[in-house]
Amino acid sequence: MMEDMITKYIKSYNSRDIEGMLDCVTEDVVFENISNTGRTMTFEGRDKMGEVAELSGHAFSYRRQKLISLVIGQGRAAAEIEFEGKAAVDLPNGVKAGETIKVHGASFFEFRGPLLCRVADYS
Repeated sequence: MMEDMITKYIKSYNSRDIEGMLDCVTEDVVFENISNTGRTMTFEGRDKMGEVAELSGHAFSYRRQKLISLVIGQGRAAAEIEFEGKAAVDLPNGVKAGETIKVHGASFFEFRGPLLCRVADYS
């Protein structure tokens, strides 16, 4: 069941289906994005997640997360993720519009019942 929810979340992300992503999370979901460049973004709440997903979706003309491996246990999961995207605009990290980036990272998921209550992406 947890693997199915993570798969649905990633599939929704890849297809830019924001409602599909939000169907996977609790009302008080916490999302963190931690980058090795020192940039960190944290926000809380389903509505805020929808806003950020909408904005960040416009930053890439193409984006895809690929699940490489997944370990699940006791209401938590850790995933090795590969991200590939083509920037639609100049990004704050120095990537220019039109450039393709590939990043290997990890995502950590916590569940409350069948839904995700925390998503932390590290890249």
